[in-house]
Formats: sequence, C-alpha cells, structure tokens
Amino acid sequence: MDFLDELQHRVVIGDGAMGTELLAAGVPPGRCLEELCVSEPDMVRRIHESYIDAGARLIETNSFGANAVRLAQYGCEHRVSELNWTASQLAKDVAKGKGVYVAGCVGPLGISAEEAAARGIDRHEVFTEQIGALLDGGCQVIFLETFLDADELLVALEAKQALHHCPVVALLAGNDQEKFRAAAARIRAAEAEVVGVNCVDGKHALHLLEGLETSEPLAAFPSAGLPQSHDSQLTYPTAPQTFATNAVALFDRGVRLIGGCCGVSPLHIAAMATALREMVTPI
Repeated sequence: MDFLDELQHRVVIGDGAMGTELLAAGVPPGRCLEELCVSEPDMVRRIHESYIDAGARLIETNSFGANAVRLAQYGCEHRVSELNWTASQLAKDVAKGKGVYVAGCVGPLGISAEEAAARGIDRHEVFTEQIGALLDGGCQVIFLETFLDADELLVALEAKQALHHCPVVALLAGNDQEKFRAAAARIRAAEAEVVGVNCVDGKHALHLLEGLETSEPLAAFPSAGLPQSHDSQLTYPTAPQTFATNAVALFDRGVRLIGGCCGVSPLHIAAMATALREMVTPI
C-alpha cells in the first residue's frame, strides 16, 4: 500500500517540529538549522528517531529553509544540492525498514514576488533546485508547508510537477477562512494530491478546514500555540493531551494526515498517536 492509498483507508501520523526541537537541544538562535544535517547529523537523526518512536509514520527532512534565497543569509547559497540531498539521506536512513514515509520539506522563500523580481530571482528555478535535490536524495513525498501566499505555493508546486510524479502535500498558513478556501481550491485544481493547513493551533486548523471537500485527502499540522518567552527561551502553551484532543477533532472532520508544527514535540505526537490508535486500528 502506497502513501495515497493508505490515506484513503486510515489516518497517517506525521512528525512534529524540527526547528524548535533543535533549539531545545541547545542549538543557538541564528544558526543555520539546515546546515546541521552536515555538521551535526547525529543531532538531526536523533530527532527523526524520537518522532518515529512516538508513532510517526511520516517524517519530514530538515530542509525547510534550504533554498538559495534563505541560505544566502548564512553564506550557504551554493550548498543547496548538498544540504537537501544530505537531509533526504539522513531521514531515509532513519526510516529504513520501519514502514515510515520520508517527505522532503520545502518552505517559502521568505521574500515577496515583487522583491524576487527586483532582485532578479527566478522563484521557479529556486524551487526546482531544492526539490530536485530532495528527490535525488530519495524522498517519497514533497511537503510544501507554511505558505502564506498561494501564488508562491503554486510556483513551488509547478516546479515539483515538472520534476517528478510523486505525491505532494501542500499546506497553507493563514487566518482568513474565506481566503484559505479559495486558495485550497486553486491548489487542488493544480493537482496537489493532499491539501491542508499548518502553523496555526488545532482549533484554528479545524475552523479553516470546515466546509472543505473530504473526497480528496486533507492534512493538518497544527502548532502547539503561540510561543511565549520564559527565561530567554520560547515555550508553547498547548499540552500534549490537549494537542491529542484537537487531533481527534481533526480526524472526525475527515483529516487523514495529521502531524505537528512549531512547538510540537515527540511527547505531543505520542499522545496523539495513542488517542488516534484507540479510534482506528491499525494506524
């Protein structure tokens, strides 16, 4: 049974946050997190392993910002292929023999279309470079996440579709339900196999997904709430059991791929896996 077939029959549990787990492990703020795949591979590997141990059946590569535009902030813009290929290989190695899907994580470029044009940046080319390296590294799914701009997500989707036929999970972030529905419809029309939401809390994710057709797979990767500063560290207010309760509500809504975003730890994923396992067997 492949990824899309499985989503038609049961819930698939995703992983949680990579960035906040790396920071919690002692990585200093301002460090290029994607470069850690090369310089600190065991640290990245341990986080992947902790999510699988918690019950995740899909893990995302540590490559959210591994595009030439974002990497330029760290002088790493010429390492796109290296970092994405390595991120894929790390996740693939951890998942081997465990029945876990490896998804290549791709985030937005962090600049507007107008700024890209003014700087002579071809967004399609930038996404093609990153996604191509993730696919070369062995990813089975491409995971486009945390896009606020549907137009930019569609550029990334078009770049992926020109490279490979593997499934795409396309996740939007935002606050406006009407705009979200319109954007989701455009993304569906562009043949993204799985559409959904991330980087909002569970209740907000449920609100945004209300009214969407469930004949095609839906995904939700909520955050653990808005971060709060405590003793110079960020904490997230949503407890694991609350996160699990929200995940059950998302499942009841028809969502079949459920994981977590910022602040979601292996403890959150374990609580969710337990809650969903009681409802649907096997996961």
